[in-house]
Amino acid sequence: MDAKEEKQLDALAHRLENSGIAEYVKLSQRTGRILWLNFISGIARGVGFFIGTTIVLAIAYKIISHIISMNIPYLTDLLRQAAEFVKSPGA
Repeated sequence: MDAKEEKQLDALAHRLENSGIAEYVKLSQRTGRILWLNFISGIARGVGFFIGTTIVLAIAYKIISHIISMNIPYLTDLLRQAAEFVKSPGA
């Protein structure tokens, strides 16, 4: 093996060490740890979805209430009907 090949091999070994493959292999052998991490990440995604949806719906509510307060003839009636439809119990 010449110096160039040895240098390339050292660079490859260094990249493999930095890639975290060893940690991944250790993690993949611990099923309980994987389940716990997936559970926690699922909770985080659910909370994020809830917060994001709440913010979007609050902004939409503010925009719609502003449009209703402007008394645009057709649009105001349409939005009021939609609000009544949402408030009414399903049959």
